[in-house]
Amino acid sequence: MRIKPSKNGKQRQAGVALITGLIFLVMLTLIAVTAMQSTTLEERMAGNSRSRDAAFQGAEAAVRAAEVVLSGASLPPFNGSTVGYYALLDNGASADYWKSTHNWAAQSVAYSGNLAGVKEARFVVEALPAGSGSGGDDSLVAKPLSGGEVFRITTRGIGTDGTSSVILQTTFRRSI
Repeated sequence: MRIKPSKNGKQRQAGVALITGLIFLVMLTLIAVTAMQSTTLEERMAGNSRSRDAAFQGAEAAVRAAEVVLSGASLPPFNGSTVGYYALLDNGASADYWKSTHNWAAQSVAYSGNLAGVKEARFVVEALPAGSGSGGDDSLVAKPLSGGEVFRITTRGIGTDGTSSVILQTTFRRSI
């Protein structure tokens, strides 16, 4: 007696191989999509970090520019008649004031240098009353040495993309 081979066994194997192949393709596609999303997120994070670093460098450059002005032989008047140079501002020690209230475009001095990656850098200088450290809650601030004028410098740098900004504040003592 002769036994005829069954075609059903071969057809089942071919169907299983097709389904197994499709499952592997779907898994590989999911892995590739996840890798692309991860790479895109890392690229955004690197761009944001680069923009923030540029904004910080712009704010630092504005601090140095203000210090150069304060080190000069003559100073501008600190009565509000010269934009960017003021007597002690009421909210000058408050971070919220500098972030949301102060009009940087109209009430500050623009940094005149050219910095790569920096959209804008500006500074404001306040003349502090004699004997004050920072004009605000100065319990943690070192008091100035006797003699000399003390100024508070506040700067803002903005990265090229315009989404990152850094605000720095420091004090400067001008020796008489």
